[in-house]
Amino acid sequence: MSGTREQILDAAGRLIHLRGFNNTSVDDILRESGVGKGNLYYYFKSKDELGYAALDRTIERIQEDALAGIFAPGIDPWTQLHRFLDFPVERARREGCIGGCPLGNLALEMSDIHEGFRTRLSNAFTRVRSKIEETLETAKSQGTLRNGTDIVRLAHFILAGFEGAFMLGKVHRDVDLMGSVVDELKVHLAQYRVA
Repeated sequence: MSGTREQILDAAGRLIHLRGFNNTSVDDILRESGVGKGNLYYYFKSKDELGYAALDRTIERIQEDALAGIFAPGIDPWTQLHRFLDFPVERARREGCIGGCPLGNLALEMSDIHEGFRTRLSNAFTRVRSKIEETLETAKSQGTLRNGTDIVRLAHFILAGFEGAFMLGKVHRDVDLMGSVVDELKVHLAQYRVA
């Protein structure tokens, strides 16, 4: 990827994460990136195309920087799930509860008004949920998941709780509140574990 294209995507990703897609103008991205308008339109035909590319890059980074480590092979599935739930709390502590989840933010803003973003975000959340399901399936195969557990339903619940914790932390600027939501999710999850 060229340095100029990467500069544009870095700037767009940061601004969209903090301000939202609709509240981020092309001029904002140009100022933030230090790139000229001609360069931006050389790489991206429209703001939507740039937004899709920034979202794809965010998804790729979440996969590489977070999910690959959290769900690394050879780690106990229950440890993986706890690490997944702890992730938003650790991030909020580092960032002062600023920003929230980039995918969750964009989903709230765009899902009702932009089908292209809604579809991409739905696919991204499906991939995250699938990682949770795979982890629960591993626990099942190891005999540590309660018989009769609806894995798809539980995975949806875990993901919804994860996103809810992120959102509450952001709204209240309270990492301890996030932590208490995550602790409650862990208590709930423990009911499915067979010792």
